[in-house]
Amino acid sequence: MTAHDTNLPNTSADPDATTGVGVTRVSRDGARDKAAVIVWHIAADAADDLAAAATPDAGDSPLTSRLARHLVAIYSDVHGTVIDFDADANLRHAAETTGRNYLAVTNPAGPAASAGQPEPAALIMLRWPRPATTVPGHDANSLLSACQQHLADDGSTIVVVTAATAGAVGTSYGEHEQVLLPAAEAAGLRHLHDIVPLDADDGRDVFTYATARDTTASSRDSDSDTPRQFISTTLVIFGHPERRP
Repeated sequence: MTAHDTNLPNTSADPDATTGVGVTRVSRDGARDKAAVIVWHIAADAADDLAAAATPDAGDSPLTSRLARHLVAIYSDVHGTVIDFDADANLRHAAETTGRNYLAVTNPAGPAASAGQPEPAALIMLRWPRPATTVPGHDANSLLSACQQHLADDGSTIVVVTAATAGAVGTSYGEHEQVLLPAAEAAGLRHLHDIVPLDADDGRDVFTYATARDTTASSRDSDSDTPRQFISTTLVIFGHPERRP
């Protein structure tokens, strides 16, 4: 079974809960028609973390070694295929050391053309915005269309969005979302939920599976009740329309 997020939210007492990870359920009154915002408090990679030490070239990765391991464990199964549009060193290490089939893709238009992909992907990951390039196929519509074509029925596409923080110069998360969500809908993908990774204060990984929205906000895209306006990274999860959030 892929896409373990179909079990979310759960509690730490549930048999499928991730070992060593605290889970909190918070009310989402007034937001049942919105994609949930899941806050992951992730501990920093320890100095003696062998996985982190194995990827010294991952300096530009928006994923820490620990975060990459959680994503691979939750959104794919052993022997499942993980497609990576950015050759992320931490993601590759997390996938290969846990028995996944890892495939780095340089041509977003045709990931399935490679013999390295034996089956539809359980997990597809890409960064947004894309690195500056003149190569076609890196616009949101083309990328998400390719993801839809090569994604398993219960698979997940995760877009790692890097945005300007509140008050900083640059493109905000909301502006990126206005590009990605219509492109995903046009590609036939459903917006399942978002993950906001934050640093853990006490060295423990804790997942909070929903946040309450400000029902008085004038815009449906308001993030006034989430941490997204204070940080730079949001993981946006898409799947096929039949997928449960």
